[in-house]
Amino acid sequence: MIDVLSTMQVVLREAGFTTRLTSVDRFPVVCFEDDDLMGFGCVFADASALLARWKATEMSLLTRYGTSLRAAGDKAWNVYCLFLCGPDADATQTRQVRWIEEDLEHTRKVTGCGLASREDLVRAMLPLLPLRYQPELQETEVTARLQRRIRTIAPQAAEVVLKEDVAPVEVVRLLLGPA
Repeated sequence: MIDVLSTMQVVLREAGFTTRLTSVDRFPVVCFEDDDLMGFGCVFADASALLARWKATEMSLLTRYGTSLRAAGDKAWNVYCLFLCGPDADATQTRQVRWIEEDLEHTRKVTGCGLASREDLVRAMLPLLPLRYQPELQETEVTARLQRRIRTIAPQAAEVVLKEDVAPVEVVRLLLGPA
């Protein structure tokens, strides 16, 4: 299990946000901002606490930072609240937590429960994070792709290029083709 609050702050910084830790009603909150948006990240003890307190927490944040938000110009249209919790939620709670994201009043909302790893947290935060494409190739895919590529260049070398019992000099000879 990760420390969701501090990991959230690190992930946001790595994504280019300015962050700071504060509290509202003695509840720790990560404030974040970049050139386009700003928001607040809150971590609750569990799904029950999240469901019980998210609206009051949102209103407390908006009341406390309302003047700054109004002064933010166009960025005020992009205010987000992250409502997260580390422990898993049951099926009913999971559905109710997801419904929070459908509430478009006041701020845009991003929710997540069952955040046991950094990857879980990043997946929950994807709506806020910059797009990034990171293909994951299986080792067999890499081998097959390499053999297909070699086959287009030197068909006679494609089958032997990765065999350990073929001498490198023979592979080079096959890659160079007829002299």
